[in-house]
Amino acid sequence: MNKKKDKAKKQTKKTTSSSKVKSLNKKIDSLTEELDSLKEKNLRILAEFDNFKKRTNQNLSDSHSRNLEKIIVSFLPIMDDLDRILDNKDTDDFKLLIDSIDMIKNKIINIFEKYNVSSFEALGYLFDINLHEAIMMQESKEEENTIINEFEKGYKIHDKIIRHSKVIVSKGSK
Repeated sequence: MNKKKDKAKKQTKKTTSSSKVKSLNKKIDSLTEELDSLKEKNLRILAEFDNFKKRTNQNLSDSHSRNLEKIIVSFLPIMDDLDRILDNKDTDDFKLLIDSIDMIKNKIINIFEKYNVSSFEALGYLFDINLHEAIMMQESKEEENTIINEFEKGYKIHDKIIRHSKVIVSKGSK
């Protein structure tokens, strides 16, 4: 009788073990399918991201080219004016030459304004390292650290300095 019970227990264990194995195999299959699905999804996302980067880089490149073209086109009339001046280089009319240069300067200023570029004053102001570049110090009747001469104007786009003024700064008087 004990042999029958042992045999029944072994049979139950085999059935239980077999059902556990089947259950675990189903779970493995399910997890394998989920893993494959996630791998595929990951590959699609990586491909989409790569395409996004390529599109973004192309858009930036196109935008840069369009902006550069706009700026260059805005300077072409100035080149035409300079050519006209040079075509008339045999003229003795000095006033005409000065007026032509002044006209070109005004056109450049208008282009600068279009792109929010402006110069800023330096002469008579106190030296500011954020705005000015001192190329020399000189004795003068002006207060120490006052700008007494400007060699090159400083320029900014909005509030960002794109070129510091090159200036001579007063040492004060002896």
